[in-house]
Amino acid sequence: MIYENHFALSQRPFSIAPNPQFLFARDQYQEALAALEFGMLHRGGFVLLTGEVGTGKTTLCKHLLNNVPQNTELALVLHPQLYRLSLLQLICREFDISCSGDEKEFDLIEKLTDFLLGVYAKGGYSVLVIDEAQHLERDVLELVRLLTNLETHEDKLLQIILLGQPELQQRLNQYDLRQLNQRFTARFHLKALTVKQTADYVQHRMKVAGGQRVFSSLSLFMLQKLSGGIPRLINVIADRCLMGAYAHNQQTVGVLTVVQAAKEVLPVKPKKWAGALPVMMLALIVGVMFFSFNNGAFSGLTSFVDVKSTAAFQDQCLQQENCWQGVLPSRLLAGSGDEFFYEESGSWFALNAGDYSETTRNNGLLKIRTQWRLPFSHLTLVKPFEKGDAVLWARSVLKDYVVAADEGDWSNWQMIKPQQAISQEFYDGTLQQKVRAFQSQFKLTVDGVLGQQTLMALSLYEDSQPKHLQARGGF
Repeated sequence: MIYENHFALSQRPFSIAPNPQFLFARDQYQEALAALEFGMLHRGGFVLLTGEVGTGKTTLCKHLLNNVPQNTELALVLHPQLYRLSLLQLICREFDISCSGDEKEFDLIEKLTDFLLGVYAKGGYSVLVIDEAQHLERDVLELVRLLTNLETHEDKLLQIILLGQPELQQRLNQYDLRQLNQRFTARFHLKALTVKQTADYVQHRMKVAGGQRVFSSLSLFMLQKLSGGIPRLINVIADRCLMGAYAHNQQTVGVLTVVQAAKEVLPVKPKKWAGALPVMMLALIVGVMFFSFNNGAFSGLTSFVDVKSTAAFQDQCLQQENCWQGVLPSRLLAGSGDEFFYEESGSWFALNAGDYSETTRNNGLLKIRTQWRLPFSHLTLVKPFEKGDAVLWARSVLKDYVVAADEGDWSNWQMIKPQQAISQEFYDGTLQQKVRAFQSQFKLTVDGVLGQQTLMALSLYEDSQPKHLQARGGF
């Protein structure tokens, strides 16, 4: 016991061991768990979970293993740097299938098949979880793919969950692995935590350890900045912060404590820490101007910080309240009664009827300046499989939008999730298909993201277009 008594803690809250007791099952982690649980009990093949080092993949995996249904047989591979035969032997041992060292690959697969059929006949499930899957050799990945061919006429006999770092996604996108890449029925990528998520994460771990809130709002902001929002680095810095506060007999952790702790534990050269001072000053200014730490209220801070990373507003539009500037389809503009200005030869002109001709201007797109039309922040941007206020609105706008059967290749957007995990605010694959079709029809950037351009175009579409409109033709 070092600082635990000082802060009235029952245990250390920021250990880097993947303890499922501290699982932060909110936001993206809740969705990732839903995907993993679905993969365990859905006889469909592969589930892929990726994320940077330290984002919590192994913790999620351990939580999953602690909640395995009784009728489920589980094989866990933690160190997959094996040859094909060695991997097969390990899988058989994990399933308690007897095997000798001199058996060939065919013999092991035959034994594995008999075992899986026996489990299936009893109504059970067989699950193979491979952690650190980015280390799998190409021929071993091919073996893993072949294991999904073990099936009945209706179902797969083996559900496979792969956990790995982002480079696993890059490997799977290679042409010669396309057969494997096409077999994933669910994919999820863990991202770094935002400022608010970092605050919630720290408070969650403190609460589990029996403690109270000891990190100030500004220190949490600095903690997110210096850790990059990576949970493992948050833990390392936060643990050192508690040690530092204890050493100085302090009951709260301030900004300077966070900076000093990060300097001591992160692998950064001392000269680079000069960059932390401007960030710290920014934190102090932002904190005074934008928020107080009550019930985790970080909305003002988050908006201010995110402004740095967006290039949505330019030129004079920056000086105007609620001004929006971007490119929109002329055929949608034509049906709106709002006031628009378009840019030509460096000057802005009010639109008239003749300016809407899509055959004369940039393939039907015009650079427009107008008032923001929607009840969302200018910073609104919702990616697939995230949640946001804009999702519910976009879903209602595109409710009757019909996508043609041959409307492109949607292999990259599909993600099957349990019904209970889907809410109206969750940006699921069905809505993404409609958004991409809408973007394609009106020559917008086809990325499936609910960004500013797409939201503005949807607003025009809602105002001026008939409800039952095919995704091809119709204008």
